[in-house]
Amino acid sequence: MPSHSLDREKRILEYLHNNKKASIRDLAEAFNVSAMTIHRDLDKLETAGHVQKRYGGVILMDPSMGVSSRYSCDMCQKPASERTMFLVTLENGEHRRACCAHCGLMLQSRTPHVWQSLTPDFLHGHMVSAGQAWFVVGSDLNICCVPSILAFGSRQDAEKFQKGFGGQLLGMNEAIQYLHGMVNMPSGVSVRRK
Repeated sequence: MPSHSLDREKRILEYLHNNKKASIRDLAEAFNVSAMTIHRDLDKLETAGHVQKRYGGVILMDPSMGVSSRYSCDMCQKPASERTMFLVTLENGEHRRACCAHCGLMLQSRTPHVWQSLTPDFLHGHMVSAGQAWFVVGSDLNICCVPSILAFGSRQDAEKFQKGFGGQLLGMNEAIQYLHGMVNMPSGVSVRRK
């Protein structure tokens, strides 16, 4: 039987306390909802620092690994989690941090003397060069700031994700142009997604 979102999130946490990890498919079957519904529930739980999503599944978050209180986003001031943190390194060695690729790309474009930018691959979690990454912009999956921008280390992974969750597939410079276009739009004008 369908369940209310907050009740389901509580039951997902209970499930994970007993099992430590689960696949998206297992949770969707256990709670009789779609995989997309489970993704939305897990996004809320991850933002709250209770779980960490992994490729195809989720693990219960070790409290010592939670959202880092040492770093906040240099753009929006949200806490920057290790899973989504976008790192901009300047030529002088200083680091700027953003909570997600959305803020990271804005930070990259507004910061002089950038030497390198790194972002975690959304599916696999390893760091990739932002200049070589593929970004899915405006998908149905929002994990942090809106519009959602998720980074992938390979075009193939990004295309597979795009097929399931929508959005536009862009390189770094195109994604930055997209964001600047949104910022410079007159109020009341909406962006049409493909």
